[in-house]
Amino acid sequence: MEEKQLRSMQLFRLMDRMRRAWTVFTPKPEISKSQFGTLLALRHGGKRPCEDKECRNRDPFEPMTLSELAKIMNQSMPALSQRISKLEGMGYVQRMPDQKDRRTTWIRLTPTGSQLLDSSFQNLVSKMNFIMEQLGEEDTRLTFRVLEQLAQILEGMSDEQEDTF
Repeated sequence: MEEKQLRSMQLFRLMDRMRRAWTVFTPKPEISKSQFGTLLALRHGGKRPCEDKECRNRDPFEPMTLSELAKIMNQSMPALSQRISKLEGMGYVQRMPDQKDRRTTWIRLTPTGSQLLDSSFQNLVSKMNFIMEQLGEEDTRLTFRVLEQLAQILEGMSDEQEDTF
């Protein structure tokens, strides 16, 4: 096998290992990482947790529309709607019809969803901090840079080159 093929397979295996290892970060067995990410986006209005002063003062139960949430998360409406339905069935979010515009539905965290985030978020931060301590400052910065670059490449491939491969 030529060098390029060997390296391609090595990258594939490492990415698959990361996918499997990532299961450690599921907050509860019945909730997926994508569902957890959706709850976080709802809680923080699509911003990073406590990124700015406005975030700290934001009402965690402030509703958003599905289209706002889809745009923030860079996800398709059908996929996100399906995820919201599952989260609603679990009692973590609530859909509320707009009183003035019947075409609009608002989505908000429930107190149960907020409690899940409160109990799980600190655990997630602790695990991430442990990883960064193991890597050290220099390798953590390198990891951020490489993962950001890899994510951009993969997102570009799925957006622009879907038919090419």
